[in-house]
Amino acid sequence: MSNHEVVVAVIGLDQPGVIACVSSVITRLGCNIREMTQSTLHEQFAGIYLVDKPQELSNETLNAEIEKAVALKKMRLTIVTRDYEEPTQAPIPSEPFVISVYGPDRNDIVGTFAHIFGEQQININSMRAFQLAEGNSMQVFEVTIPTDLDTRSLHRVLLERAKTLGVSLTMQHRDIFEAVHRVAVI
Repeated sequence: MSNHEVVVAVIGLDQPGVIACVSSVITRLGCNIREMTQSTLHEQFAGIYLVDKPQELSNETLNAEIEKAVALKKMRLTIVTRDYEEPTQAPIPSEPFVISVYGPDRNDIVGTFAHIFGEQQININSMRAFQLAEGNSMQVFEVTIPTDLDTRSLHRVLLERAKTLGVSLTMQHRDIFEAVHRVAVI
């Protein structure tokens, strides 16, 4: 019996038991959760599962079984199951960075910086945007920057763009960011 990798995406109203419900169906059908990530935003749940499933189990059946289980629990979730796609290109050698943008809230911050990253072949691995007090906001981009890109020049470009938007920006290698923000537990 060979296995087949699929991605299962779950979004909708958050409530206790969402992960238990979805994972129990996946397990019952002979699948294995290889990796999983989830987050909630304003009581909205988003989860992505990388699942090894038996080859003979169709994506449609897996999806339908999860939908049935969440409906029985009266959960308001949307399920999407699709084949895992291998990247078509080899990964570009890169280094992880954390770029934080903060200041007066504007509707063009995410789009502006995402556009710069895309032009420079910088991948956004994770991003979080949230409101701060008094009409301010913060956006934290966890990115991978190609090693052949001059990070000092990039930093200057990002700082200049931030200045034109009236916001502040910091850029740190992820290792430095984590070392600075690590809390010692005694």
